Amino acid sequence: MPVNIIPKFFNGAMESRNGIEDDEIQIHVGSRIKCNDDFGTVKFIGEIQGYKGIWYGVEWDDPSRGKHDGAVDGIWYFNTSKPGAGTFIRPNKVAPFRTCAEAIRKYYGDREDEKVAAHCRTVINEWKREMKAPFIEMVGFEKIHQKQKLDRLLEVCVRDQNIVVAGNVAELCPNVRSLDVSRNLFSNWREVIQLSAQLPDLRELDVSKNRMAIDMSEESLAQNSTHFEGLEKINISVCDYEWEDILSLSHLWPEIKEIVAAYNNVKTIIPPKLTLYNLTTLRLDGNPISDWAEIMKLGRIGNLKTLSLNDCEIQRIRFNDNQDNTKLDIFERLETLFLNRNKVDDWRSLSELDKLKCLKKLYFLKNPIQNSEDYDTGSQLIIAKIGSLQELNCTQITREARRGAEYDYIKRHGAEWKTTRNSSNASLFSIEHCRFPELINKYGLPDDNLLVKQPKNTTLTSQLLELTLKDEKGKVLKKKFPSTMSVQKLVTLAQRLFPKNGKMGSPVLYCIDDQLKGAKICLDNVMKDLAYFSIKSGDTILVTWR
Repeated sequence: MPVNIIPKFFNGAMESRNGIEDDEIQIHVGSRIKCNDDFGTVKFIGEIQGYKGIWYGVEWDDPSRGKHDGAVDGIWYFNTSKPGAGTFIRPNKVAPFRTCAEAIRKYYGDREDEKVAAHCRTVINEWKREMKAPFIEMVGFEKIHQKQKLDRLLEVCVRDQNIVVAGNVAELCPNVRSLDVSRNLFSNWREVIQLSAQLPDLRELDVSKNRMAIDMSEESLAQNSTHFEGLEKINISVCDYEWEDILSLSHLWPEIKEIVAAYNNVKTIIPPKLTLYNLTTLRLDGNPISDWAEIMKLGRIGNLKTLSLNDCEIQRIRFNDNQDNTKLDIFERLETLFLNRNKVDDWRSLSELDKLKCLKKLYFLKNPIQNSEDYDTGSQLIIAKIGSLQELNCTQITREARRGAEYDYIKRHGAEWKTTRNSSNASLFSIEHCRFPELINKYGLPDDNLLVKQPKNTTLTSQLLELTLKDEKGKVLKKKFPSTMSVQKLVTLAQRLFPKNGKMGSPVLYCIDDQLKGAKICLDNVMKDLAYFSIKSGDTILVTWR
C-alpha cells in the first residue's frame, strides 16, 4: 500500500541551481521546464529513496509523456492533476533558461551579424583612411550599431526560446509595439507584468502556450493594469484557462479590444461586470462549450462586434421561443460570427440568428445539418433565414442571390405554411421559419403549382430529371437535376461548365422540345424552377451566349 509521505528533504521553496552560476536563473517548485520537445511543471526537487542525487519531479503538459502519478516504490513525492502525467528526470536533462532580453539579443542581433560585420569593416577602413591612422581600433562600434538596430524594432517574435523572465528589455528595444513570447516557460504573470512595464508602447501581446499560474488577487491585477494601459490585443490561447481565469486577468487590460483565448478549458461563462467595456473581438475557438445559454452570457459586452466559436461543441442555437423575428437586446453590435465545425444539427438554429440586430457576416461550415443539403442549397437556406446577412463564408451576398434564395425558400415551405397556418402546428411553423411572414409580405405567395410539395413516399432519385446540356460549339454534358431547381442555378452551373468564348454576360438557356419538332423554349424567367417550363427527362438544354 502506498505510503503518503513527503520526505524531510522536500521543501516547496527548495531551489536547484541546475548546474549554473549564482547570478543565473534557478529552478524551483512551480517552474516551467522543457525537455527535448516536451513541456512540464516542476512539482518536486530533491532526493528519491533508493536513488542517488537530486531529481526533478515533473508533471508533463502531455500526460502520455509521463509514467506515474508522482509515486515511486509506494512513496508519494508529488501529485499530478492528470493521471499518469508525472515522471522524474535529472537536472541536466532540462533545456537552459533564457531571459527575454537574451532571446531578443540573440535572435535579432545574430540574424545579420555577417552583413553587419562586413559593413562595419568597410566603414572603419574608410575612417582609418580619412584619419590617416591605419592602426587605430574602433572599440565598441559593432555594439553601438547593433543597439541602434534593436532600438528601431517595433515587432518582436521570440517564440519557443525557453524564456522564463523578462530581463532588461527596455535597454534593448523600448519601442516595441507587438511582442510574441508564445510557447515559452513563464510560470506566472508577474514576469509578464515586468516585461510589459518596460514597453510603454506595447499594443499586441502573444503569451499563448504558456502555463502561467494566476497567483494575484483581482485587486493586485487591477493595480498593475498601469503597465498594460496601451494594450489592445492579447493572445492567451492554449494556457489551460477557464473563463473565470480570463475574467480575473481582464483586470490587467483596461483598454483591451481583442482577446484570443482559443483551445483553453472554457465550459461555462460568467457575465463580465467590471471589465471588457472596450472589447470588440473575442475568439473562443476550440473550447468545450456545448450550451448556447452560456454564449448568451456574453451578450452584454456592449461593443462586441466579432465572436469566433469555431470547433466548439455547440449543438443548438436558441435565444427564445418567440414566433416572430423580433430583434434581441443582447449582442446589439455583433456583426461577425464564426460557427465552423460545431455540432449544429437543426435548421431552426440558423433561423434564431435572424434575431440578432446587426449580424452581417457568418462563417458556417462542416456542421451536421449541412449534410442534409448540397452546399448551394444549404447556403440559400441560410441566406433566406437571416435577413441582415451580407456575407456568408467569405462570399458576398448580392441582391440577386438574396432574392433568388428568399423566393426559393417561399416555394419550398409555402405549401406547408398554407396547410399549418390555421392548425395547431401554426406556432411550431412560425418558430421554425420566423422570417416567413416577412417574406410573404415582400414577395407574395406564389401560385399553388409553383409550391414544392414533398410526396411522402417519393425517393430523391425519382424526382431527378436527366437532361443533356450542350453549347453552340457542340460540347455536350449529361447530368441529373431536381425538377425544383431554379433556372438561376442552372445558369450559374452553365457558366462554370461551358466556355464563354470571349463573350460577356450570363448565358441564355433554351429547352429544345423534340415533341414540337425541335422548337426552342427560352427559359427567360430565372426565378422559376425547371418544372415551371414543363421540362422533362430526356430534354436538351441549349446554352447560348449573348
